[in-house]
Amino acid sequence: MAKEPSESGGVVVDDDAEQSAGVLVPAVSRTVRVLDHLVRHVDGGTVTELAKSCGLAKSTASNLIRTMVSEGLIEYDSDTRRYNLGPLLVEYGVAAVTRTTPVAEARPFMERLAERTELACLAISPMPDGHFTAIAKIESRKDIKITIEIGSRFDRDAPLLSRLTDAWRDVVPAADDDARREEVRSRGFGVVFGEYAPELNVMGFPVFDRDGQPCLVISLLGMGTDLTPQDIDELAPYLVTAARAITVRSGGRVPADYPEAGPERSAG
Repeated sequence: MAKEPSESGGVVVDDDAEQSAGVLVPAVSRTVRVLDHLVRHVDGGTVTELAKSCGLAKSTASNLIRTMVSEGLIEYDSDTRRYNLGPLLVEYGVAAVTRTTPVAEARPFMERLAERTELACLAISPMPDGHFTAIAKIESRKDIKITIEIGSRFDRDAPLLSRLTDAWRDVVPAADDDARREEVRSRGFGVVFGEYAPELNVMGFPVFDRDGQPCLVISLLGMGTDLTPQDIDELAPYLVTAARAITVRSGGRVPADYPEAGPERSAG
């Protein structure tokens, strides 16, 4: 039944009917816009700034923000008169990450990679708007560490991340990217040396969803000689094995042309 009587005698439309009719709740969309602004601006925002950024009337923004503060979604700094993300979001975020099957399945492989290389290992997720977000991390064992926090965002054209996700998608690469795309597909993983920052080397491999599309990237980060081409060659069989295992265990589908893993070499 699409409708049922309420206790007051009115008519209540059930959730399935609302979804099929395409009914959206504006207040929820506005809330998401406010949160998105605060994610993108580490210094938060004033009511005026948030209203302008989110396309809201100042009175509407003020009422919405006051409600979000009362619910713990954002918090107010009386000294700076600025709003920022609230503590409740930490709990929500932790719960979301731990319940994401690919991340749960990836963690043992991430821990082994971090232990084997002593490097930081990140799980990075493609987001609906095209950017990427770090959602899980195993810390580096090195004395001098590369610090990238969970929640860090990367642009949609980030060198390694965009190449890894585009390699198995139906996109037409630029002429100069075609060779790189084919190399990533043939190896099953990608590497960039110094493209993010001088001396910063990054390796990553994809995890696939049920449609055979990349839904997660597992990355290792090293400075200079901490991650060399020789290290990558030695790790290569394990990277492909991990990509296949995480995909299958999380209910995904490995693309037919994804490479098979060969015997692992000694880590030396």
